[in-house]
Amino acid sequence: RTPCERGKVIFFSAEDDAEDTIRPRLEAAGADLERIFILDAVLDDAGARPRAFNLSVDLTRLGEMLSHIGEVALIVIDPITAYLGGTDSHKNSDIRALLSPLGELAAKYGAAVVCISHLNKGGTGEALMRVTGSLAFVAAARAAFLIARDKEDNHRRLFLPIKNNIGNDQSGLAFTVESHSLPGNIETSRVNWEAEAVTITADEAMAPQGDPEEQSALDDAKEFLNTLLADGPVSNKQIRGDAEGAGHSWQTVRRAQKALGIEAHKEGMKGPWLWCLPSKALNNTEDVQAKSVSTFGGSEHLQDHAGGIYPETGMYPY
Repeated sequence: RTPCERGKVIFFSAEDDAEDTIRPRLEAAGADLERIFILDAVLDDAGARPRAFNLSVDLTRLGEMLSHIGEVALIVIDPITAYLGGTDSHKNSDIRALLSPLGELAAKYGAAVVCISHLNKGGTGEALMRVTGSLAFVAAARAAFLIARDKEDNHRRLFLPIKNNIGNDQSGLAFTVESHSLPGNIETSRVNWEAEAVTITADEAMAPQGDPEEQSALDDAKEFLNTLLADGPVSNKQIRGDAEGAGHSWQTVRRAQKALGIEAHKEGMKGPWLWCLPSKALNNTEDVQAKSVSTFGGSEHLQDHAGGIYPETGMYPY
């Protein structure tokens, strides 16, 4: 959960303008603009007209870009469905055939690839089924994450794993998007990440709001915590054990903790973490101790344009 080393980035964006949207956001995030390369378009075979980059026919050009730029660390494709050409986004075999060469190319040059997709309007709460198009998009990835709105805070977003084949950490993160002003009266936005991990699952986050079963589980968990903590602080370890014994999932208990405003504090430097209801919060160490509880493509022919443009590709660095 710490920033990685800075590196060069090739950015495909079919939805946001490079100058008035992407660049201001990069500046607000503190990006080194000399390392950012925006791919706008490629020229057709006759070299006369620009057209959209097509993953099914233009991978050779992407390889040439990677070679020319050198030491590219990241390729961002936003959204992946805009660069499929005539490939059927709902056909598993076609998507696998398209993504496999892309993965091989990225591995050859040591670059990570982030493919962004939209969510569909399906009513199911299963996160995997909410990714637009074929399931092969998620199946081909080593890790997949979903961004969902926090049901209890309209301004908060949750960044949650759908799958993770490269690590054991299944927790997520939370962030808010805040306004930011740049010199020249340019208004943009930037992401403010929270320090604490998020334990809610992607499926829970995508469950229809007001789902009777989910709400019932949350209400039961609230009642469980109110009863358990009625007489004062209880250790995290005891709460978790009692919750499992009572059939409550830990994710639901944590959501109930947040909903009730339950506080957690540590007993001394080496002591346990204790949970207590807001109305039962203890004011000093002696009170705590009295409870005796424990815790828990070709890129030559440059011409001037925003710092230099590669006309065959419409790719320009900032």
